[in-house]
Amino acid sequence: MARKSLCALTLSFFLFFCGLGLAAAEEINKNFHQSFNVKGGDSLCLRFGDGDVTVVPWEKDVIDVSVRYRADIDVAGIRLGGRNDFDVEFRQSGNTVYVTAKEPSSGAIGFYNKKVYEYVYEIHSPGTVRLDLEGDDGDVMIENWRAEVECRVDDGDIHLKNIAGGRTDVRTDDGDVTIDTLSGELTITIDDGDVILTACDLGSCRVDGEDGEVKIRQSKGSFDITVDDGNVIMERIEARGLHISAAEGNIEVDLLAGPALDAELKTEDGDIEINLEKGFSVSFHVSADDTDNIRLDLTGIESFKEDRYGKSGSINGGTGRMRVRTDDGDVTIRGKS
Repeated sequence: MARKSLCALTLSFFLFFCGLGLAAAEEINKNFHQSFNVKGGDSLCLRFGDGDVTVVPWEKDVIDVSVRYRADIDVAGIRLGGRNDFDVEFRQSGNTVYVTAKEPSSGAIGFYNKKVYEYVYEIHSPGTVRLDLEGDDGDVMIENWRAEVECRVDDGDIHLKNIAGGRTDVRTDDGDVTIDTLSGELTITIDDGDVILTACDLGSCRVDGEDGEVKIRQSKGSFDITVDDGNVIMERIEARGLHISAAEGNIEVDLLAGPALDAELKTEDGDIEINLEKGFSVSFHVSADDTDNIRLDLTGIESFKEDRYGKSGSINGGTGRMRVRTDDGDVTIRGKS
């Protein structure tokens, strides 16, 4: 009997405290604005959580940050901690401006719901300020930048346009990366998202992906691309170096005549298709488990050889080098007339 009474008393206390924790929806409606004097070569370190970020250059020697946050918070139960408000911490130390979001978070036993209506960062800054951005689900848009950019998000999309900062490092899990007109060194690490590059001049470009598709158009430079299940599609590319590895994805490459090429393309189960501009000079070696799966639609092949391991030769003097390997897929190399 005593044990049943203790359980009933415990339940009564639990329900009593839950009743104390019941609350109606709380609205959060906040605006923040801060400005900092800076010079070229300084840095902005932004931690933006789930917000969307837009960075725009201007001529002033000032970093100007505006943050807008509107949300409803519903909590029913016992609140054990967490945050029930939104805040932004601003500070400047040495050559770096720090902006850090303090977002609402659950610390309740019971029901917790957060509905965000608006959460944006609008930043104006000299385009010569180095950017170090990190967030969760928010999207990032940066245009006309002339300094290094480092951007890391989880599920958000990243959009870059007209970037000439020398080095750009982008990392995301499930978001997409879209880059239009970038010069310098580029590194992209991505999981399930797609990558689209257009009109880029890249000293080096490294893309490490998993299931997403990689598309590169009208660009030049050296490329090192690794994917798992995704396809790699390259259109009108002037490449000095080209190293592509895919597990189950397909590889399609359209190469323009230019500097001597150093290329290695390989896939396990996918197909490989290579189109070469008229006058393209390269020596090649193509291997597959079944050499009947290798098709060479080329004219004027020099030093042609074929054996059970593959097919090789050169065209137009063979100044470049290209090695191609697939296990179960087909390979087609086609010269344009």
